[in-house]
Amino acid sequence: MPGVVVGNATRIWEVNVHWSLYSQCGVWDPRGRGVDIWECICDHDSTPETAPPNAGYWRYITRR
Repeated sequence: MPGVVVGNATRIWEVNVHWSLYSQCGVWDPRGRGVDIWECICDHDSTPETAPPNAGYWRYITRR
């Protein structure tokens, strides 16, 4: 996505955290051996059901 900036201090996704709109998180992908960066598209408190790649809450940005 052009124009999206990924910060060096991107937080790792975890349960019981409040994610505000446009906040970003990183999720380790063991197969690809990299971190996928996701952007929150719906203000919410995290549960296992709201984890990336749930398209109702997250939009994929890039891999680091």
